[in-house]
Order: sequence, then C-alpha cells, then structure tokens
Amino acid sequence: MTGEGPLRGTDVLIAGHGTSAALLGRLLADLGARVVPLGQPPARTGPFAQWLHSAAEPAAGWDRAPRLLETADVLVCDGEGDAHLTELGLSPRELLRRHPDLITVRLSAFGLTGPLRDAPATEATLQALAGLTMATGAEGDPPVTSVVGLASRAAGLSGLVAVVAGLVGRERGGGGDYLDIAELDSLLTLTSTLLPSVALTGSPPRRTGNRHGMAAPWNSYPCLDAPVVICTMGDPMWRRLTDATGRGDLVDDPRFADTAARVRNADELDKLLGEWTAVRRAPDVVARLRASGIPCAQIAAPDEVRHGPAARRRGLATGPSAAPGSPLRSLVPAPTGDPMPRQGLLWERIPRGGLPLRGVRLLEIGSYTAGPYAGRLLAQLGADVLKVEPPHGEGSRRLAQRVGGAGYLYHVNNAGKRSCRLDLADAGDRETFDRLLADCDIVLTNLAADTLAAQGLAPAQVLSRHGAVHCTVTGHGLAAADRSVDTVIQAESGIMHLVGGHGTGLRTPVSSADVLGAYLAAAAAVVSTYVRLRTGHGCASDVALFDSAVWATQDRWYDDEPAPSPQLVEAPDGTVLLDTDRPLPRTDGPVTAVLDAAAAAGVPAAPLHDLTRAVGHPQVRARQMVLTQSCADTTVLITGNHLRSLVREGPPLSSAPTDQNDPRWLPPAPTEGQR
Repeated sequence: MTGEGPLRGTDVLIAGHGTSAALLGRLLADLGARVVPLGQPPARTGPFAQWLHSAAEPAAGWDRAPRLLETADVLVCDGEGDAHLTELGLSPRELLRRHPDLITVRLSAFGLTGPLRDAPATEATLQALAGLTMATGAEGDPPVTSVVGLASRAAGLSGLVAVVAGLVGRERGGGGDYLDIAELDSLLTLTSTLLPSVALTGSPPRRTGNRHGMAAPWNSYPCLDAPVVICTMGDPMWRRLTDATGRGDLVDDPRFADTAARVRNADELDKLLGEWTAVRRAPDVVARLRASGIPCAQIAAPDEVRHGPAARRRGLATGPSAAPGSPLRSLVPAPTGDPMPRQGLLWERIPRGGLPLRGVRLLEIGSYTAGPYAGRLLAQLGADVLKVEPPHGEGSRRLAQRVGGAGYLYHVNNAGKRSCRLDLADAGDRETFDRLLADCDIVLTNLAADTLAAQGLAPAQVLSRHGAVHCTVTGHGLAAADRSVDTVIQAESGIMHLVGGHGTGLRTPVSSADVLGAYLAAAAAVVSTYVRLRTGHGCASDVALFDSAVWATQDRWYDDEPAPSPQLVEAPDGTVLLDTDRPLPRTDGPVTAVLDAAAAAGVPAAPLHDLTRAVGHPQVRARQMVLTQSCADTTVLITGNHLRSLVREGPPLSSAPTDQNDPRWLPPAPTEGQR
C-alpha cells in the first residue's frame, strides 16, 4: 500500500527476512513508503509476525529484482538477501555501480567485515558477546539472560536514521549510499554507562541490579503491595526527594553531600529510603514523589502495557484487540502552517559522496543521554552540532567517574561536537543565542516542557519565528509534562518485567530506554529535515522515550509464558551461552570445543564475555567500535561510529568538547567546484 506519510512516493525493496530488516521495513511503510518484499517470506506464525509484515505489498520473485531496482529509492537487505542479490550479479559494489542513487542498508549480525562476517547469531548470543549478559543482574548473583531484543531494535532504528539521512543527502546532491549496519555494533553503542569501569580500572563492570553506577538514590524499593523504582539525578532532585520524604536532615549529611558521595554510600541511602517506602502503598509513593518532580513508577508487565492508556494514547496499541502500532507519534512531524524563509545551510548542495548532513547546523540544548546521544548520532552524519550549556555546564559533567573535571558520560555522549556556555537569562548571552537560533537548521533538546516554555524554547515559540526543525525528546511527550528517566521508562514499558522474569523486575545494565530514545529522536530529526527540505515548512517532532521502549517489547505482548532460557555451559577456560533449551552431548573440552559441538548440532552459541573481553574482541577491533581517546592525561574509551558507509567517510570522533566555549557556527565548507 502507498501511505500518506512523510515518505510518500518512496519505493523500498526488502531483500531478506531477518528481524532487523523486517522492523525497518515496517517503520518505512508506516511512514508512507511503498514497501515490496523480494522472495517468498517464511510462514508468518503468531500475531506479532503477522503485524510486522502486514504493511508491505505482496512479495515479488527474486527474478524481478533487477527490474524493480531500476526505480527503487531504497533497498533494505540482510545477509540472506545480500547472498541472493550477489547470485544475481548484484554484489554491494555492483549495486553501487549500476544504481548510484540507490540508498542501500544492509542489516546483519556482524556486518561485511571482521573475522565473524556472516557468522550466525541470535539476540542472546550477541548480548553474551557484547558483555551485556555478564553485566545483567544483582551483585553476587549469576548473570541474567534477557529476552528484550536490544540488538535488533537498535539496528532497526539505526537503519531508519541512515536511510532517511541518505534520502536527505541524495536530495542535496550527495548521490546514493551503501550502509553496512551490524547488530553487534549497534548493541555496543548502548554500553556507554559501562565503559568507565573498563577504561578507568581495567575491570569489568559489577552487576548492580537496579542501581545506577553514576547516580543515587536509584533503585527499586519495597512497598506494602508492590515494589517501585525511584531515581534521582543531581542535587536539585535530591533535595526535592528529602523534602518529599520528610528527611530534610539528610541534605546536610556529609555522606550524601553530592552525587559522587551518594554513589559511594548507596547502601546506607537505599536502606533509609527503603524504610520510608516499606510502610506505604506503591500508588501513594508514586503519586507523592511524582508531585515533587521525582521520577518514580511501578513495574508493569507487557500485557498491562498493551492494554494500558499510555500505549493507546501514543498509538502503540491500536484497535479493540490492542494490536501493536509503530512509534509514529514520535516520528511524524507537525509542519508549520506556511513555508518559512530559509535559514541554515540545509539547501546548500554537497559534493557527491559527501556526508548527508554535511554543514547542517544543529543547536543542542540538553543533558545526560537521550538528547546528547541523538546529537552525537547526527554529528556522525556530518551535522555541525553546537552544544549550548548553562554557565555551570550540563548535568552529566557533575556525575561520578570524572575525567578532566567532567563525568565520564559527558565524554561518551558528546563526542564529535563543539560547545559553548550561555546564560539565557542574561541579555547579552540571550542575544548571542538568538543569533545562533536564527542561523540553525535543527533545534534538538531533551529539556522538560515547562523549562522549554520558560526559556522561550517550546516548539510553537521557536517555529513562529524560525523556519527550522524543532525536535524534543522527553519521557512521554511534551503534553505529559513529566520528568522521567531511563529506569522509570524501563519499568513502565515492560522491559524490567521481561529482563527480571515474571514476578520480579530488573533493569537492563545499560540505559536502553535512553539510547533507543536517542535513536528515535535522531530518526525524527532526519524525517523532519527531509520534510523541510522538500516543502520549506518548519517542523516539530515530539519524541517520547516510552515509545521506543514499548516498541522494543511488542513481540512479547502475546506470550503468556516466559521465553526458554539459554543454557550456560562451564568449560575449563570460560563459559559458553547456548541459545537452546535442549541439552548438547557432554564435552569436557575448552570453550572452543563447546562452540564446535554447538555448531555441529546447529545450536547458536557464543562465549560469555565480560566487557573487558568484549572491547578487545577481534570483531570489535576490526569494526573500530570502541575507540581509545586521551583526555586530561587519562585514557578513555568511547563507542565508535556504527553508521558505516561504503561510500562516505565519517568524521573522526574525538572525546567531548570539555573546555570549549565558542558560540559560533563553523564556516560553510566549500562544495565541489568551489574554492
């Protein structure tokens, strides 16, 4: 079917039936593209699989691929589809030669390069290789395997960002592209909060249950009827929590003087807060703390999410049966009423083979993860990202695990940007900011709705004066006017229920809701930019972390029983994860022997690595997915650029602009033929 969304008129071919490719195809179809699968798809068993493929046209035979490619705009393939196309004489290089304006994205477990190229993998084996399984669970307990499809979801959203950015680049003269996106690479981009342990101590991260390694109090706490998660970040929120719980005396307690002190004394802090919650009902705790601006929630099961009002309000559950829906509330922009005067550099032509967002000016106002990491993704696509911080710097500078005077997370999430500090209450700084605003293409922020309105930065306030893209990312959308954080979204979306198993709740060891939300925000920004480029209208995107988190759990909406747990097999030199519930013939050999036995039996398997081994894995090194940087005489590790192109060379990634303070845009780069 041909949709009426922002990608109407775009023809997409899907070659392959892997989960990541199917997820991307569904998103493109729901955005209005005409999607045609190639080859006969496997039997679609189960309601989620049927929904996933229901928006596509009838499948076309492989013999029709060469003719369909003549008019296609986008090709999505996986390893299986790539093999079919290669048999037809359409290898990646040949596709580029024959169809220089085609946007191709290849989604596979390990990508086109590295020693594991074309090796089979599952979600469970990928999480084992990436170090996530070893980091999941509580300290002293065995590692926990997760059924949440983080690798496929991160890769699917990465593909969406890359495809639509590619369409923008093509419109600007950059031509087509071939993007090589690996699920393992995408999964590694979620490890930002785990890297400090590896870089600063050389040790793997501890399993911390529902705690946060850089903030406290942050955990699940008992109530009379059900547990709740309570999360605080920074000193203002800590002071509000002490007021709400009647423990104002703790503000002056030296054990809890700042974030770093609270993290060091998390045991004592959790005991005090747990005593307060244990004599109260969960709904009362949630209501009281939310009224004080403290992120707090009960842990919901997927079926409760599916039938709950929030999923329906966001369009994530549709129809009487609460069938799945795509996160379109976040992705589809609201254009301004009339075309606006052009500003920024979006309409500047770029050289063929140039990065799709080359020269595009992005003004980022935000903190911590969701907004800043979205800005980093767009910087990797060529955008000139200028981060505007308050005079005291953005919040992640003050987190624990500091390097060069700033929290480690600041370095990871702000690599590849420039920065400046402005006080928007000061007349001179406001004038400087307004000049930046008048010359930008995209405004990206994860500030709360009331803060945006107070600073004159709400979508309506900006777009009434400027023909730009305005993209906000908040917990539940601007209308909710709430303050949510990653663990709260994991609790509300069903992620914690799925990771912990039925009857309990356990967060992923990485900020999965924040990072998936950052991908969704980057996708929304490029979709809005594509609309602006084609129509001249300013656009507003209202992105919710809740949308991406629920989208990551929808395949489990229809399952009443827990998924079979993979097996952990101990060998003399390590542990192997077997993604099966059937036993293998016993082997007393090393890890390699167990892996060989699994391969002979056709069982997906992987060594169970901690993050120190994961970052040094030959596949990770070959793909440059963990980069070593020097900052203030300290070696730091940051995740690499996984939006890998066979056509365009990405900008070099450097650590965060810790001490920059230059409130100017970069001068426009000369295009081809200019001097």
